[in-house]
Amino acid sequence: MTLLAAMLVPLLAVIPLAAAAQAEERKVPRVAPADVRAVAPALADYTDAVLFADVWARPGLSPRDRSLVTITALIAAGQTEQLPGHLNRGMDNGLTQAELTEAITHLAFYAGWPRAMSAVRAAKPVFEARGEVQAGAADSDSQGSTSLDILRQGAEPPAAGPAEYFTGTVRIASRFQRAAPARIGGAIVSFEPGARTAWHTHPLGQTLIVTAGQGWVQREGGPIEPIRPGDVVWIPPGEKHWHGAAATTGMTHVAVAESLDGRSVDWLEQVTDAQYAEAGR
Repeated sequence: MTLLAAMLVPLLAVIPLAAAAQAEERKVPRVAPADVRAVAPALADYTDAVLFADVWARPGLSPRDRSLVTITALIAAGQTEQLPGHLNRGMDNGLTQAELTEAITHLAFYAGWPRAMSAVRAAKPVFEARGEVQAGAADSDSQGSTSLDILRQGAEPPAAGPAEYFTGTVRIASRFQRAAPARIGGAIVSFEPGARTAWHTHPLGQTLIVTAGQGWVQREGGPIEPIRPGDVVWIPPGEKHWHGAAATTGMTHVAVAESLDGRSVDWLEQVTDAQYAEAGR
């Protein structure tokens, strides 16, 4: 064994442990799929602690732009297996179906027609699950035609709240976003004790309907208000605020907001522990 190899072997053995320790210390949400963690735990740790908690959180590009870059790279490389997950993440970050389909069409001329066609097949079930597939050509000229969409409970597994937008363990389920001309969208969001959103605003406001547990909501400069099951909270457009669970009790609410130009939320800085500790005082 060469001297260089002898030096690298112990280093390579330590790096995965360091990534895992970093993820634990920073309470990084687990983003890597369970099957990846079962086969390659070190790769899963890098995915959580380095890729999503570090690279994706860098300030040089917005989460929306990072999603568009990632989706473009996957399509150009023909890697459609990971495309559905990143399409969902991209739409959560503010990309619209119209923008994504335009990107796929554009890439057909630069990355190849077969890859664009494969991307369309990967995107269609994502748009359908989110209720964003427009009516087919055969129905486009029909007057008064309607359809009823039911997103069944458990149809999609809950997604972890991204670390750049949340503190603590947060699960997002039953996402919905209507296609134009409708603008409404939302999800069922569950917070473990102590978990909360970052500070954020909504261009057209937001409605919260608390369904379980106990939590807190605060607008910038205002008092921290307790919220309980049955409470309905309205946050006006552009109002900087945060919401989350109580310190010892989890909380679940339905969050509903309308989008403006494809954007329904603008994320800001995290709520500090000191700010959160003011709740209940």
